[in-house]
Amino acid sequence: MKELEQEKDSLLAGLDVVERAREWYQNQIHGVAERQKHVGQASRCTDFFAESSQSRMNILLPKLQEVNRCLGDLISSSGMPFASHGAAPAAIPSNPQPPPPPVAPKAIQRLKEQNRLLTQEVTEKSERITQLEQEKAALIKQLFEARARSAHDSSALDSTFI
Repeated sequence: MKELEQEKDSLLAGLDVVERAREWYQNQIHGVAERQKHVGQASRCTDFFAESSQSRMNILLPKLQEVNRCLGDLISSSGMPFASHGAAPAAIPSNPQPPPPPVAPKAIQRLKEQNRLLTQEVTEKSERITQLEQEKAALIKQLFEARARSAHDSSALDSTFI
């Protein structure tokens, strides 16, 4: 009974983490979609943001792949019964054999889904970067216009007193 309670507690804790992870994934996907909308619209600082994004992806991508792989493995193995204390593991074969061929299509399907999600996330992040680049360009333009007005105003005042 104690083991079942521990299993239930672990499952509930995992569910909480998965719910928070789902929200995080959705936020990341939204950000990439936003950046994708703006790709190519702003050319300034593209190299800087591309390097920054690539650096982040070099760190983030392996972690995402590992998390997705672990979750996929957990889900795949969840059909197997847990051997409880005192219960005979009847469903587990006595001589372990390699997994049947249908496992490969599952892995391929899982990788395709993972690839789709990551592509979608990259798209959203690219859109967000583009949006930020556009905002930066607009701010720089405003700054130069303000400086030009300030210089024009001060030169007009200087010429008045001549």
